[in-house]
Amino acid sequence: MIVIRDQQLRLLVLAQLIRELQQGAQAKVPPPEGFTERQAEELRALSSDDLVKLSEMTEPRVAIAIDAGSLEHGLRQVDYLTKRSRQLEYFIRHGATSNMLTKLFRISSADVTLKRRLFAGTSSALRRPAMPPHATREKIQQRWFEIRKGKEEEPVRAEDYEELHADYSQHTFATLWAVVHEFDNE
Repeated sequence: MIVIRDQQLRLLVLAQLIRELQQGAQAKVPPPEGFTERQAEELRALSSDDLVKLSEMTEPRVAIAIDAGSLEHGLRQVDYLTKRSRQLEYFIRHGATSNMLTKLFRISSADVTLKRRLFAGTSSALRRPAMPPHATREKIQQRWFEIRKGKEEEPVRAEDYEELHADYSQHTFATLWAVVHEFDNE
């Protein structure tokens, strides 16, 4: 439990509590656990001046409790979003095509355009990729087969292409995509 000592934060929390109590009263919901009906009624009846006075006092103690389980979930989501954002930036900086980005990251082409504008120096990588020599293409396709072995039924992930790019970093993602999908239409 975190005790709130700042008067403005206390005022904000108490005002939010009163709003929720008023909504609860309209919906005929009992007051939250720990509150009597009389306390809820007195809080709802406070004037703005009285609410400010209450927030300036050390009593009542105003504190917040954070649910540890949902906090953990939120922290995992933030970590995942940060990782995906860095991953998307990496793909853009290393010449991924719009088609590749929309498929792997499930973002719109408009979002791709906006993200590209954020990262300077990516416009030169937007040209159609030159295909590497035949022997190199065969090595790339063999490595792709190794990466995807046992995962054929799973959707292709950005991490699969990152692994391929780690071995062939001299090529853009656009080139690697073109090599991997060279025979798709045949």
